[in-house]
Amino acid sequence: MIRKNYVLLILIPIFFACSHSKGMIYSGDEKEIYKKGWMEIVKENPIGKDENIKVIPLFKNENGSHFIIQIRDREKPHIHETHDLTVVVKSGKGILHLGKDELPMKCNDIAFIPKGVFHYFVNTGSEPAVAYVIFNPIYDGKDIKYTD
Repeated sequence: MIRKNYVLLILIPIFFACSHSKGMIYSGDEKEIYKKGWMEIVKENPIGKDENIKVIPLFKNENGSHFIIQIRDREKPHIHETHDLTVVVKSGKGILHLGKDELPMKCNDIAFIPKGVFHYFVNTGSEPAVAYVIFNPIYDGKDIKYTD
């Protein structure tokens, strides 16, 4: 009985660690430092009840663009012909369709999606999924080709 209690005490913090993490996002230069919790950013920019996807731009320079993206249901299948992207799941869960594969994604999972690779995300949770997404090079929203 004692061992079961210890296991439960260990699993509870692990279970709640991601969904309640106040992980910080930092950026800056010699003049100014940006620091804000990702959950605070989401709370300041909530996805609307009738919105499927909410994109929150964070940073950009000539090498890339950083966003927080919230997905209530699913993305349309698509490719980015000239952009690689890195996705870090911050909350929620779902299935990343990457090429012909279906990859289960949950908090703290990371996916690298090379340019030209067919992909889309389907949220399987009850709340919107939230991801930190980095596009390389800088992304202006135009390099998206929807596929059937």
